[in-house]
Amino acid sequence: METKQSPEFNPDKGLKIIISEDRLTATLVAKPIWLTGGGMSNILILESLDLYGVHPDRILMKEVDSAALEIDKILKNPEELKKEHTFVVGKGIPAKQGESGWIKFYFPRATRVVLTEDGSADFRNINKYVHVKEGERLATLFEGVAGEQGIDVNGNPVYPNPIERPRLTLGKNVLPKTVNDPEKPERQLKEYYAGLSGVVFSTDTSLSVSPELNIESNIGLGTGNINFDGTIRVKGTIEEGSVVVCHGSLYLEGNVESSEVTVGEDLDVKGGVKAKGQGVIKVKGDLRAKFIENANLEIDGDCIVENFILQSNIKCLGNIILTGDSSSIISSDILSYQGITVSSLGSSAQLDTVVEVGFHFKNDRLFNEGSARLVQLEKELEALVPEIQKIKEVVQRTRGKLDDAKKEKFKEIFDGYQKRTKTVELLKAKIEELKGTRFNQDNVKVVVRNTAHPNATIKYKKQVEKISKAQTSFVMNFFPNQEKAMLTAFKGK
Repeated sequence: METKQSPEFNPDKGLKIIISEDRLTATLVAKPIWLTGGGMSNILILESLDLYGVHPDRILMKEVDSAALEIDKILKNPEELKKEHTFVVGKGIPAKQGESGWIKFYFPRATRVVLTEDGSADFRNINKYVHVKEGERLATLFEGVAGEQGIDVNGNPVYPNPIERPRLTLGKNVLPKTVNDPEKPERQLKEYYAGLSGVVFSTDTSLSVSPELNIESNIGLGTGNINFDGTIRVKGTIEEGSVVVCHGSLYLEGNVESSEVTVGEDLDVKGGVKAKGQGVIKVKGDLRAKFIENANLEIDGDCIVENFILQSNIKCLGNIILTGDSSSIISSDILSYQGITVSSLGSSAQLDTVVEVGFHFKNDRLFNEGSARLVQLEKELEALVPEIQKIKEVVQRTRGKLDDAKKEKFKEIFDGYQKRTKTVELLKAKIEELKGTRFNQDNVKVVVRNTAHPNATIKYKKQVEKISKAQTSFVMNFFPNQEKAMLTAFKGK
């Protein structure tokens, strides 16, 4: 025979489970006013936990039993009936967080030249051309320790935060060694040492040491063309017609007279760059020279010139800085992604001189190449559509009953179509990305310390400032979404 319960007895209203925001704690909220007149037991609490999806393995059975006894006592005390009472009855297991890895370098890292407000450059703290000795420690890598998965009160996994796992790609002449961390002996570190004396080259993810090639003469007929993997030091000049490919840095006591020069790091010329307007000299790092005349250059770093740039075409992803008090850019077409500073822009002869800032010529080149490739791929896709349609019609007529040869042929055509479609989508995304990265999103400036002469032109995006009369000692600051930059005068040195 069933026991008749009091009308007030309602476990659904009297027992409620609250899951914490991090889902690691299940709390029982008891309202005794709805539990009077009935028998209180741990079974009712377990039913509530089940109703709220708490996993059986995450239930704290001792706390459940204790809560049932405590509630039973409360029901006998009229003063406690209208109060809420809470009990923690379920616990998850929190995820154990991991530790991100790191890389520490023990040699000075190269930094860019920094321009001050008046256009002068700080050459003191750039740490260029770092030499290391054989056996010298170069870097330490800690790869990181992954965290451990936890579980919430509903039995679902709780994942630890992702960690950074740095990787160091080793080039030539770097020797690895595994050691115990002196501060935490339970974990291991990887250390890297120079395998020989030379120049160290590094990025945030790569490390190599290159020996040096020393040439005590000009590079010309006597030496033949040069293709070297490391640093080259030349006592003389690179003669016209010589081909030089230097994968490291190139230090030159004389001039660059050839236009067939490619440098993988920095080009440091004690003399000047004097080509004949043919070919393109390419420099992946910084270029330093006394002058540049009748040359075409593409520079990924900074272009630092002491005296003048004359009748040249220069595309630069860093700053173009002319340091001399009487330095000038004359009858040239200059493009700098970062900024330009010079004493005189143009000349009293009013020769056409154009400088442009804030434009990334390499990203623009990739954008145009990608756009042309996209047009070609879309035409190829369009040409495949009739064939795909015919295949679908054949499959429908035969109700899919095709011989193996046709199946293989149709599959090959479909796979080719899908592959091209995926390529088109990826290319569209890349083109859209390049569309914005063609322009510098930071402040860029043109600094003229002395005079900008008539027929000099300054460009930034759609802004074109044609100098019609001589302007002295000014800065033009350009910002994205700016309608027009103003010439701001300053006291020249």
